[in-house]
Amino acid sequence: MSRNDRELVSASELAQLGYCERVAHFDWRDGARRTNEQVNAQDRGNAAHDQFYRDSVAIARASEKKGRCFVATLALGECAETRDLRAFRDLYMRRTAAGRWLIRTYYRLGPALCELLGRHRRLLQCVRACVRLAAKAAAWANARRLPG
Repeated sequence: MSRNDRELVSASELAQLGYCERVAHFDWRDGARRTNEQVNAQDRGNAAHDQFYRDSVAIARASEKKGRCFVATLALGECAETRDLRAFRDLYMRRTAAGRWLIRTYYRLGPALCELLGRHRRLLQCVRACVRLAAKAAAWANARRLPG
C-alpha cells in the first residue's frame, strides 16, 4: 500500500496516542466524538471569532474615511497605503494605552512635522520611503487580522 493510499496521521492524533491508544484508534476508525460541553464551547468560540471579525471589518472601513494621518497624507496623498496605516492605527494601536499615547503625540506633533517636511523636499523623500515601508508592514498586519 502506497503512502497516498493511506490517510496520514496528524500531530494531534500522535499526541493522543500518548494519552490513550484506544481512543485515538476509535476516533480514527469511527470519527471523533465530542461532548455537549465541547460542542457548546466551540460554538461560543466561533461566535466570538465572528463578532471580532465583524468589528474589525467595521473599524477598517471607518479607517478608510477618517483622516489625520498628517505625514502619510503629505508624503503619499490619499491612497491605499494611507488607508492601511489608518486601519493599523485603529486595529492595533488604539487597543493599548501606549498606542493611544503615541496617537495623541502624533496628532499634536504631526502638523508641525508636516510644515517642516514641506520646506525640506529631500527630507520628505526620505520620509516618503519610510512611510511606504511602514504602510507595507501595516498592510501585512491588517491582512493577518482581517482575512478576506
